[in-house]
Amino acid sequence: MKSWSIWTLSLAGVMLCSAQVDFPGNPLVGPKKYTKREVGGGAEPGASVESPTGSGMARYVTHVILYDTRFWTSVEGKPLAGKLVAFEDLVVTAPKGAPVPPMPAPPVKPTVVQDGNVRLLVDRKPVVVPLARLSWQDRELIDGIQAALDKKAAEGR
Repeated sequence: MKSWSIWTLSLAGVMLCSAQVDFPGNPLVGPKKYTKREVGGGAEPGASVESPTGSGMARYVTHVILYDTRFWTSVEGKPLAGKLVAFEDLVVTAPKGAPVPPMPAPPVKPTVVQDGNVRLLVDRKPVVVPLARLSWQDRELIDGIQAALDKKAAEGR
């Protein structure tokens, strides 16, 4: 009984000593120096792009969304998640640090198809896709959207 308690106490002592030692995650790689980065905030209408010349102006771009996110299918059957956007973008510039200016009104008749291509917003980036690469169901949907926009423009709204 006495040897069992001595063994238990020695094991506990070893565990306490090893718990106080700081072992690096990878002994071959030393600790890194961490840097702080500033956290920005606030909602913006789109992307803010600085000019390379350092003119002190900020550029704000908003895409005109014509159809919400869905899976577009290629003629090969491959899906692509994205939003259908017009070829026109709403762009304003303002001095850096100034409040975001109001965006102009969207076009009355946005361009859905241009030179046989459509524009999809994939991962917040516009991508031009040939209309012939999309499935016939997607082309019918795009034709319906184009017809609805033409009708709305003809009514003068």
